[in-house]
Amino acid sequence: MSALTDIYVDTVIGHLPEKSRDDIAAEIKATINDMVEDRLGDGSPSTDSQTAAAEREVLEELGDPVLLSREYTNSPQHLIGPNSYPLFIWSLRWVLPAVAALSVLTNVIVHIGSTPQVQLGALLGQTIGSTVTALLTAFAVITILIGLGDRNKDGGAAEKLPGSKSEPWSVDDLHRKDARGSQIRAEVVLNLIFLVLLALIPLIPTSLVYVGHLNNGETFINPDLGSGWLLGYWGFLALMAVIEVIKLVRSSTSAVLIITGVVLDVAMAVFLTIALLTQQVLHPDLTSASSAEVQQIITVIAIWAIVIWDQISTWRAHRANR
Repeated sequence: MSALTDIYVDTVIGHLPEKSRDDIAAEIKATINDMVEDRLGDGSPSTDSQTAAAEREVLEELGDPVLLSREYTNSPQHLIGPNSYPLFIWSLRWVLPAVAALSVLTNVIVHIGSTPQVQLGALLGQTIGSTVTALLTAFAVITILIGLGDRNKDGGAAEKLPGSKSEPWSVDDLHRKDARGSQIRAEVVLNLIFLVLLALIPLIPTSLVYVGHLNNGETFINPDLGSGWLLGYWGFLALMAVIEVIKLVRSSTSAVLIITGVVLDVAMAVFLTIALLTQQVLHPDLTSASSAEVQQIITVIAIWAIVIWDQISTWRAHRANR
């Protein structure tokens, strides 16, 4: 089959759960092959132009791949339009665990550093309450941003509503829309936003999260921390951003880029672990001698948990998009 059929099938399965994509893709390709052969007949060998024309007719007959994907969907996808539903689920799987980990880490560190005598009940109550709020906020932001973006996308749910005046779907649309490339670009944009937020962490004042009274509204990071550590931190983030920009330009990813990203993530984790175990990274007013070791251990565990989760999520996505 030609690249046209490949793009068509990719567009269909791009709106379906990962576990069912391979079987459905094989089924659709077999259907297209059979329909093309029926049109060409059993006579003399067909020319390339005849085969291409028959293939185009078959794809036109099958219709909009977004609508076709709905026939294979076992569950409703009305919260977010089918064009953006895979990205929405990917964002929830990737962002919410990271937000939960960061929220728990921040609350535990602040509570231990600011409470003379730590009580488990108070620690759990504050941490759980703040984490639930952070997760609800992240969910709302993701839903709103992707929902608004979905309304402006070709093939979005809005233009499939009864009475819509959008132009009928044509095979020519496949040349302008590649579902896999679109999803990769959207994921890259989210990753770049996340990297920018990570880069801003050393500059964020404690007053932003209502604990400014602990250190007069200064940053969470020790102001006496050597500039070399901060430059190294930002350097790693810059290299990660370069990888994401390459993906954005190519609208695709590869094993080489993924392996390079994994190496950078692990190197970054090692760098942060060394920094936390050899330097006083947190602001002195946010910690105490008795709790410093506990804070370091909790922070290091959280860093590696996030890195491991990121690698699992990345490889799963790559395997699904091959």
